[in-house]
Amino acid sequence: MEEQAVEVRMGQTHLGFVDAAKGLGMLAIIWGHMDYLWSTSSVWFSSFKIAVFYVVVGLLKAYRYGERGQRDSCAQVMKKRWYSLVIPYGVFSALAILAHLAFLTIHGGSRLAALKGDVILTVTLRGVATLWFLPTLLIAELLFAAVRPEGWSAAKRILVCVLAPAILCVIGYFYQGMDIPGADRLWVQVVRNLFIVLAKSVSGFWFMLCGYLLYRRGKPQRLGRLPVLAVLLAVNLGLSLLSPDLDFNSFKLGSFAPVFYLNGVLGSVAVLELLRWLEARISLRPLIWCGRHSMFLMATHLPWQIAPELVMLGKRFYLAQTPTAPYFLMMLAEFAVLMLIEAALVWCKEKVKAAMTGRWGKERPICKAVKYL
Repeated sequence: MEEQAVEVRMGQTHLGFVDAAKGLGMLAIIWGHMDYLWSTSSVWFSSFKIAVFYVVVGLLKAYRYGERGQRDSCAQVMKKRWYSLVIPYGVFSALAILAHLAFLTIHGGSRLAALKGDVILTVTLRGVATLWFLPTLLIAELLFAAVRPEGWSAAKRILVCVLAPAILCVIGYFYQGMDIPGADRLWVQVVRNLFIVLAKSVSGFWFMLCGYLLYRRGKPQRLGRLPVLAVLLAVNLGLSLLSPDLDFNSFKLGSFAPVFYLNGVLGSVAVLELLRWLEARISLRPLIWCGRHSMFLMATHLPWQIAPELVMLGKRFYLAQTPTAPYFLMMLAEFAVLMLIEAALVWCKEKVKAAMTGRWGKERPICKAVKYL
């Protein structure tokens, strides 16, 4: 979600495949939230569906720094992201809390407890449902701007790329096995949430750094041959099966944590280069559309309870115990309905944006904020 639409060029190659990669990552996230049996497909998608967004940001920074000599300070990042991440986080969080309360009103549950929990999640930047991604991306970008990796020596780049995930894996290992006393206390929840936000932000920074270094110093596009890409994706699938219990949202890195970091970069680069290869041969417009609206899809499909409602509806017709063909057919139907709903919501959003900018102009603060919703 580096931009709502990528309109830059690397040499003479249009970066539509970058939007397509974000779109594929977004569809994989939605798929995982509808796959209540957590099939092998979701295990595979989880290896790259989050990492690819950070790697894409690193790729775009590599382009900007290489072609324009652009260097963003922390203040510049904050100014740029105020409208594209900070304000959307606040707006979508408020809407998500209202949707959660409405969901509990219909299906039953303690609205007061839910409101308290959602407010704590929002204030500590842990985020309601998938909204955690917005502050995590912002913090990762601030870290990137603070350390300025473009001036690092080769030894320092290697050291950070090896040491950072190793430390995160050790922290994740102890965190997963930790029995926290008084987990229901407010201060414990706050500290735990802040720890998770920081750990995920540093992880995102590392993926961003790898994307930057790979596309700034290396030439991953040389991998753009179908047999090579097939092997990379097969290895990516095999490695993902080593940690099927991965849950990055809770910073649960699975039974073999190093795989998450290694496979995240491998899967992201393989997906990017596969889509670069496909872009020259077929239209990727559906994926590009999803990529350009990835923030909106991220902030609505789960926080607005659309996916949970559709899954509950599908279970009334067919409740599966194992991921068989009927289960996937039902899930595909639910997925198609969700995307139709999202397309209608995006259409309405674009109409509202066009009306507001047409009336007040693009430079009004409210119009700048609405632009990124």
